[in-house]
Amino acid sequence: MGKWTLVIAVFVGLCLGAEGAPLRISLPPLLGAVPVALADSWGVFSELGVEVTLVPLASQRDRMAAFQARQLDGLVTDLTSALMLAAMLPGEVVFLSTAYYPVDQTRPHLALITQAYSGIEDLSQLSAQAAESHLKLALPRQSDLEFALDYLLLSHGLTPPTRAYIGQDNLLVNATWVLMGMVEAGVFPQPYVDYLLHYQYEGKPELVVLSWFPQVPSPPSVIVFHRPVVEGRAAEVAGFLQALELTVQRINSAERGELLDIGWDLAVELFFPGLLGQELEPEFQARLEEAIAAVGIPTFPPPGPVSQDIFQQVLSWAAGKGYLVGEVSYQEVMASRP
Repeated sequence: MGKWTLVIAVFVGLCLGAEGAPLRISLPPLLGAVPVALADSWGVFSELGVEVTLVPLASQRDRMAAFQARQLDGLVTDLTSALMLAAMLPGEVVFLSTAYYPVDQTRPHLALITQAYSGIEDLSQLSAQAAESHLKLALPRQSDLEFALDYLLLSHGLTPPTRAYIGQDNLLVNATWVLMGMVEAGVFPQPYVDYLLHYQYEGKPELVVLSWFPQVPSPPSVIVFHRPVVEGRAAEVAGFLQALELTVQRINSAERGELLDIGWDLAVELFFPGLLGQELEPEFQARLEEAIAAVGIPTFPPPGPVSQDIFQQVLSWAAGKGYLVGEVSYQEVMASRP
């Protein structure tokens, strides 16, 4: 082996994670991250002989950049971001499994939340005022939330006012904007919906759920890996998936009180980082804990393949928005189980 061939081989090995090294995974503040976080905390990965390192990164932009730079072996992400990664890295990205999608329809997963003082009573008023720059909508661009709102408005014959879409991929920041009246409306998934509606404080504006997104497809959050990792470390990747299945079973079979006792606070930390660990004024702390206690614990579906129907719907939408730099094929990116 020549000198430069050896250097390149070593570099690729370091980037993609050599066999025996931990699988490096990064998590977003989405419900799909919960089974991975709890599998790590409960030692399920270790029990199955899989070593996992959770890599904390500040934003979705950071997670996607780290994945592209091969500093991560995998990550949990929304479907839109997964498609963007697959387009940017042709042949490199594998959709390993779904991570979460709502299966309990009694507790809606998404909500479009506005404030009573805005005077907005329906979607047509919202669309018209946003198009005239009279209001701003908090939601992250290039995301499943944008897909859902576009779909909702188009299904009512309304043009999505994309110029009004502002917001960060930090949904807690977006929620604060709505609470403090810095924007007139926002789109949120659970558990941020429960948090917004139940967190009380003096002077809080009356919040109104303008839509629960009925009949709007809910894209799953997904687990994506680099293809060489899936192919070269098949046993570890299979163990990773098995650990998730066992963790999901444990979450779904536990009573709420039991789950709170064995680690739901770790899951809450994903969505509300730092809030529970601060030394806060007792009154503020009590309000915060009351709001978080109202957060529902959903039913988690077992890991499985992404539905081709929702894949194609989000793919067509993302391509139409100009978010994809290349073509993406379902057959190309969907992995058979290792």
